[in-house]
Amino acid sequence: MSLFKTLILFVVLFFCSSSIGQRSSLNLSRKGLKEIPAYVFEQSELKVLRLYGNQIDSISPDIARLVNLEKLYLGRNKLRSLPREIGELKKLKILSVPYNQLDSIPSTIGKLASLQQLWLDQNELRSLPSSIGELKQLETLQLRYNWLDSIPSSIGGCENLQFVYLNRNNLVKLPGTFGDLKKLRELYVSDAGPSFELPQQLCDLRLLETIQIDQNIIMPACLYVIQTTRLRIIQD
Repeated sequence: MSLFKTLILFVVLFFCSSSIGQRSSLNLSRKGLKEIPAYVFEQSELKVLRLYGNQIDSISPDIARLVNLEKLYLGRNKLRSLPREIGELKKLKILSVPYNQLDSIPSTIGKLASLQQLWLDQNELRSLPSSIGELKQLETLQLRYNWLDSIPSSIGGCENLQFVYLNRNNLVKLPGTFGDLKKLRELYVSDAGPSFELPQQLCDLRLLETIQIDQNIIMPACLYVIQTTRLRIIQD
């Protein structure tokens, strides 16, 4: 074999071997893990990472190395916080962290420019960072069963938000900037707070189809008016 052919073969084998171990999806759910294995952060091509139902109590800053990650599932672990480096996942579309012990969210979450779905049900959250309004691609926001007493007015910046779940919190009212969510279709606020008030601005949302409420929620009269034409009000 000529030297040239030998060199070409070497290059081909090198690139083939370097790709071994790389994958686009990795499922490590229910493995009894207490931390994310170090080898995971070597998977630079990883797009989907599932870690549901483990014993993980913290996320390494190395998570930022997964630059191609699009979906991250961390439900049913023991997380109390997320690292600031989570904001470096520019391609992330789904961040799912329900059934944990999160008491705060880093402000860097606003850097997740591609995020479409944020699931934070069943945590210990008492507030949200104002940077949440920077999530321009966000479509679904799930915050059920937390301790939230307010929603930042910056939420109005989530111009693509369509589905919002706020059940079982300690809210008193929603900010008027909810009226800026022109694509909002469904709003779930039953048991969102012991005495809860919906803003008048919701009446200006032409795509709003469904509101779920309870008997303690104070509704602006205009919502009852448009109920006869295009709005469905569900009362628990």
